[in-house]
Amino acid sequence: MVYLGDEKVREGVYAFYNYEFDKSLKILSEARTDFPNHPGVHFIWAAAKWTRSLAFDPVDTSHIVLEKSLAEIEPIYKSLTEKFNLDPYYQLYYGSTIGLSARVPLAKKRWLTTFFKANKGFKKINKAIAKEPNMLDAKLPIGLVEYYTSMTDSFLKYAIKLYGLNASENEGLNKISLAAEKSEWAWIEACGILSFIYLWVDNDPILAAKYARKLVHNFPNNFYFNILLLEAEIKNHHYEEARIQINNLINLSGKLTARQKRWYMPYLNYEIALLHFKEKKYDSAIERVNKAINNYDGEFDVILGYCYLLRGNILDLKEERSEAKSSYNECVSLNNFSGAISKAKYYLENPYYIP
Repeated sequence: MVYLGDEKVREGVYAFYNYEFDKSLKILSEARTDFPNHPGVHFIWAAAKWTRSLAFDPVDTSHIVLEKSLAEIEPIYKSLTEKFNLDPYYQLYYGSTIGLSARVPLAKKRWLTTFFKANKGFKKINKAIAKEPNMLDAKLPIGLVEYYTSMTDSFLKYAIKLYGLNASENEGLNKISLAAEKSEWAWIEACGILSFIYLWVDNDPILAAKYARKLVHNFPNNFYFNILLLEAEIKNHHYEEARIQINNLINLSGKLTARQKRWYMPYLNYEIALLHFKEKKYDSAIERVNKAINNYDGEFDVILGYCYLLRGNILDLKEERSEAKSSYNECVSLNNFSGAISKAKYYLENPYYIP
C-alpha cells in the first residue's frame, strides 16, 4: 500500500536509525501535521521520541517518555480506525501502539504483564489480519507473540491458541523472517530482532550475520547494529573482519551521547573480550570482560549474562573452579531467556574445557 507522506515518513525513520534524533523528530513532527491521516506516522513519531530518550536519558525516564507518547497517539488511532474502517493498516498501527506499551514490563521481566499488554494490542492486529491475511508488516508482531509465547509456561501457550495462533518457535521465526525479507516498514526491527535471537537465544551466527549486515549497510552509523555484526563475525570465526569492525566501532563511539556510551561501551568491551578469548588471549579477555561487567548499564541484561558466562569459561581454563562457578551462578540468577542461562547451568556441573 502507498500513502501520501510515505517518502517523508521514511526519511524520518532512516534518520532516527542513523542516530540523527533531532532531525528525525523534526521531520516526523512535520509529517504528523502535513499528513495526519498517514497510518504509520504517529506510531513512528512515538517510537522516534522514545528512541531519542533512550539515547539521552536514564532508562526509567525513557519508559515515561514512551508511555506518555503512546497515551497521546492512542486516541488518534482510535479515531483513524473509525474513519478508515476498511483499511487494515490503521488497525495494525492501532494494535502496535497498544502492544508497544508491553516494552516497559518486558524490560522489567514482568512476563505476565508483558503478555497481557501485548495481547491487548494483538487483538487489534488480529482484526487487521482478518481483513488482509497476507499483510507482511503484520508478520513481525504476530511472529513475536508466537515466538516468545513458545518459551513461556503452558497457560500462555493455551491463551494464545484461543486466537488461532501456534505458540511455536519455528512458526514465530518464519513470520519474523518474512517481515525481515519482504515487509515495507517492519523489516528494520525484524532484522534487528532476528540478529538478536540468532546471536543470544538460538545459536545461528550465519543467519545473524545475514540480517546484521543488511542493517549495517542501510544504517552505518547505528552503533548497536554494528555490535550485532561484530559478534556475528566473531562467532563465524571471521577474526580479521572482526578486528576491522572493532576499529570502526571505536571511531563511531566518538559520536555517541554520554548515555549511549554508558550503555554500549560495555557491549564493545564484551565483544573485544570474546575475540581475545577465541584467540586464546585469556589475560586480556578477562580484563575486558570484567570491565564490561563492572560498567554494565544496559536496559536488558542479556549481554551481561554472556559476560558472566565468558568470565566463567576463562576462569575454568585457568583452573580457578570456585570463581568460575560463582560467575556461572551470577549468570543463572539473571533468569532471562538467553542461551547463556542453560550453558551456565551446564558448566556449573561440568567445567569448561577446550578439547
